[in-house]
Amino acid sequence: MKYTRIAFASIVKRKLSILLMALQLVVSFWMINHALITIDTLNYQEKQLFSISKMDEYKTVKLTMPDGDDTQWFAERFRQLETYIKSLPEIKGYGSFNTTSIVPQDFPKWQKYQQRNKQLYAGTRREDDIESSGIIYFDYDIYRLFTKFVVIKGRMLEEADFQKENNDVIPVLVGYDYRDVFRIGDRFKAEAGAGEKTIKVTYKVVGILEKGSRWLSGNDYFVSPADNLDHFFVAPFFPEQREGRPISVAVRLHNTFIQLHSEKQFKDVKAAIMKKGKELGISPVLQTVRKDVDAYQENTRKSNHYALAIGTFFLVVTLIGVISVTISSIRARKYEFGVMMVTGASKRDISFMLIMELFFLIGISAVIGVIVSYLTEVNNDFLGYNIRLEAFTWWLYGKVAIIAIFIILFSAIIPLWNIKKLELRELVEGRE
Repeated sequence: MKYTRIAFASIVKRKLSILLMALQLVVSFWMINHALITIDTLNYQEKQLFSISKMDEYKTVKLTMPDGDDTQWFAERFRQLETYIKSLPEIKGYGSFNTTSIVPQDFPKWQKYQQRNKQLYAGTRREDDIESSGIIYFDYDIYRLFTKFVVIKGRMLEEADFQKENNDVIPVLVGYDYRDVFRIGDRFKAEAGAGEKTIKVTYKVVGILEKGSRWLSGNDYFVSPADNLDHFFVAPFFPEQREGRPISVAVRLHNTFIQLHSEKQFKDVKAAIMKKGKELGISPVLQTVRKDVDAYQENTRKSNHYALAIGTFFLVVTLIGVISVTISSIRARKYEFGVMMVTGASKRDISFMLIMELFFLIGISAVIGVIVSYLTEVNNDFLGYNIRLEAFTWWLYGKVAIIAIFIILFSAIIPLWNIKKLELRELVEGRE
């Protein structure tokens, strides 16, 4: 304890040089932490995709349209392409999902619904939007092939539910947080469409979702964090919502998938769909989920490797600086060390004090680096939630701690060797 206090006092005396070294170390730990977070986030994203959905790496195919837009011309041609895709014998399922918002109206517990949303949205970007909730519309094939969530009351959606017309009553599943706001059989209305084509659609609650149910984000099925369905509705597409306007078709392009019977059929199916697209004047792009995930991870790893390289460079430069300053400090403090040895301290005690100084410097810099990294990610929370925040776990802190311990031990080797070579007479005289 005595030598710990001496070590701390020594750090205070050399505050300028220590501050400069600490600044370099903080930058180094921030860069390395950024790289570690990227690696952990990639693993988390892939685990999330396959844990909350039944998508298959090689049999599930993502369909995109680089030339897609919200014109009537494109919408008509894309519908023709969809009809063609569904007719292919190799196709086990085809469809889309779309995440949007809904404003329920004309139901008994409307005030309680708003009060519940006020509680759920408090402190979030939606705190002034208590009249609405999120809703996810599904095509039947996507719902039956990929979803894992279940109901705790009522029933799941059935095939007939996905064949409703605009004027039919649309079955809907309700999130767990609304279990005492809506009862099985309750009905409410909500608007669909826009402008002069706006219609009122009637929904009927047929099931209450299990607590903690999740589904893939409508922003990006792989990159973005999954949606917690506790305060969502889940419903089948109906004509107006699915393709009532060209923009409805354009929106679905973000989350349209094909399920194959066999992964061996991918090349043939891809060639057939691209050929049909060319005939229609549009350019479909097909990629298995595995390829889609790999492509994103490869692009992300490039920036990750750059951050890791910069962090390592800073770390090496800082290590050299720490070692140099520590050796200079030993030479400047020879007389101090000599007095300590005369009064009973051993070289082992002095070495311990030196290691404590490095522990304070590097340990605190590592903690500050992690805090700066966390604050950076929080401030990048432009979508209301940053999936990279999921990486801040004890596993990440453990890796940072291991790196910090390695730096402490590595930077102490040469200075400790210098202390071992010092003689008492030389120390007391304070000579070089």
